[in-house]
Amino acid sequence: MGIEERKLIDAWTEYWRTGMSGSCVGGPGLESIITPVWNDFIDLLPRNARVLDLATGNGIVARICAARARLNELGISIDAVDAAAIDPKWHLQNLEHKLQSIQFHAGVRLESLPFEDEQFTGIVSQFGFEYAPRDAASAETIRVLRPGGRIRLIMHSREGVISRDISMRLQRLQEALGEDGIPGIVMRLARNTAISNSDSRKLRLAVDRLSTQALEAPADDSALFYSREFLHVWQRRERYHPADLRRSLEAGWNTARNMVLRQEQMLKVACSATDMEALANGFRTAGLEVDQISKIIDHQRENQIAWLCDAHKPGGESADSP
Repeated sequence: MGIEERKLIDAWTEYWRTGMSGSCVGGPGLESIITPVWNDFIDLLPRNARVLDLATGNGIVARICAARARLNELGISIDAVDAAAIDPKWHLQNLEHKLQSIQFHAGVRLESLPFEDEQFTGIVSQFGFEYAPRDAASAETIRVLRPGGRIRLIMHSREGVISRDISMRLQRLQEALGEDGIPGIVMRLARNTAISNSDSRKLRLAVDRLSTQALEAPADDSALFYSREFLHVWQRRERYHPADLRRSLEAGWNTARNMVLRQEQMLKVACSATDMEALANGFRTAGLEVDQISKIIDHQRENQIAWLCDAHKPGGESADSP
């Protein structure tokens, strides 16, 4: 594993340890659109099916699927894997009762699944499959799927509203961490024993711009959050031992940089229509039948949210039989 890849996995580990459910800004509106997609998938599976959730994070999809299975008394068991060092049962202790039918597996890459052949009747992934090497992850996914089993993937759309939102937030955060942003200036001041007049002047100007930036900020804006936090710490720097001050600021800086890494990666892996057709062709070549490649649309705003890919493995018992 390369250094950059390790940094990315560590960045996601840090993120999931905060207890976040999903990786995208979207709020209840996004959840209300996507939850029925997973409910419909579970309704197609036979009783006592075994389901695999790929790149699960803190298990939001696994939890939706488990809740649907409990409601309909389907007896479904779920394995959920992620390359990051996830531990949802520790970080989401208030939801422990909703995780009982889910077995989480940390440090698992999609191109090397730790399961025997043909173990799963259903395989799902939400904003996760596209992060893995496509051909290797596809081969492993198909290997562990039973004949008659179904796959449903929700994947980032390059032209979708989520990608546009991430792109805007990333630009704002990169500017904040740049040489004229408050966190960037504060880090230079903290790392240098002599405070330059230039950086002091830049900080005053950046503080003057902060109120305007707040008016322009989207909800839960990381750039605004880190700008305020770094300024707050710096204005109270006399209360800290110098080593503690630097340590606190360095920790915040690394967390902000990890967010940049995650958002850059999200935009990099987001799929175009051509990418989705290539995925479908790869599935067909490997012996799957692709049922649909379609857009998930927020019809209230007429925006594409994501791509949906449905496929199944021919043979065996029909996965939609009761």
